[in-house]
Amino acid sequence: MLTIVWGALVLALAGVVKGVIGIGLPVISIPLLALAMPVPQAVSLMPIPILLSNIWQAFRGGHFLRALQRFWPLLLSMCIGTVIGVRILVVVDARVLYVLVGVVVVLFSLTSYLQPQLRIRARAERWLGPVAGLLGGLMGGLSTIYGPPLIMFLVALHLNKDEFVGTIATFYLIGIIPLLAALGAFDIMGRTELIASTLATIPLFIGMAVGQLLRGRIAQERFRHALLAMLTLLGCGLVLRSLLA
Repeated sequence: MLTIVWGALVLALAGVVKGVIGIGLPVISIPLLALAMPVPQAVSLMPIPILLSNIWQAFRGGHFLRALQRFWPLLLSMCIGTVIGVRILVVVDARVLYVLVGVVVVLFSLTSYLQPQLRIRARAERWLGPVAGLLGGLMGGLSTIYGPPLIMFLVALHLNKDEFVGTIATFYLIGIIPLLAALGAFDIMGRTELIASTLATIPLFIGMAVGQLLRGRIAQERFRHALLAMLTLLGCGLVLRSLLA
């Protein structure tokens, strides 16, 4: 019962964050859920919330089809990486999982905080895209946190804000398809987990509604920095937890 309450609170908090800044669902949820349950169980809760929360962002503004046409090699390699990541999730030791998730969370936080001024030329995009997709897929399969390599790649392309949001939402939306298939194929996500993942959308969307109400009342840059600091501490805590286990 306490685990259910904790999960609902975590998902509501993640919903508030996504409602305020538009991202952050798995990167908030997974490290916090991992404090109360095994990482594979935490991962199995996330596909339906990620799917439903990104549909609107992906299709808004007509970016979905443009993203498919431009980034299909990245999306293909991301799907392959996702399946490989889930396979690793099945066989790897729990302590190693905590380290991997902790490192991914810290990497995401540092990347988001530093916002490196990268630039990718059109010729380099052709081969860097599939590399970023494969790395993002591996991370996504292990933790549902696709973000770090994909966000760095898109930032380096200097997309405008609306195109960035629509494109990254498309990446997350497409990535859920092989994730769901692989979780089912490797017996991490069955009927019970699918129902739990569907129910997890309830506190998530309540939190998102609250976050959207708060969006105009909170200094987003200050909120983002505080959030990234908290995520860094969470990531380091997961790594420390694995070392002390």
